[in-house]
Amino acid sequence: MYKTLHYTIHELVHPYIIKKYGEVNSWLRLDEGVLRDIDLIRGLWFEKHGSGIYVNRLNLGLDSRGYRPPHDPDGAEISVHKQGKAFDLEPVNGDCRGLYDFVYDLIKSGVLQSINTLEDFRYTKTWVHVANMNTTKRPLIVRPR
Repeated sequence: MYKTLHYTIHELVHPYIIKKYGEVNSWLRLDEGVLRDIDLIRGLWFEKHGSGIYVNRLNLGLDSRGYRPPHDPDGAEISVHKQGKAFDLEPVNGDCRGLYDFVYDLIKSGVLQSINTLEDFRYTKTWVHVANMNTTKRPLIVRPR
């Protein structure tokens, strides 16, 4: 089981899932390759910008930016968030466009091993959706729902 270097389980998983299945089982449901990639993104972003990256921000009521339960009303019914393979990243420094371009370049250059998908920035200007989907396109750009 891989646990991230930069994030707690509460930052990555909806509270409902943690309460129902526990922390260990919540970690086990997350895609290891995607976890390694979000750690890499966060580490490289911090090296370059001296700024972290948020996922869930429970103090603000943002609890569905990582692994979501099947009945969660946020996002699409068949969202890869509900498979533990997608995260919505928000840079602490507020530079969402910069983070989008940064992740795009990491995917394109092959630095990221699992994350291969981004949501079109025109539709998600306050976060960067990263995911692993069944595609050979790097990156695959999708529209939300």
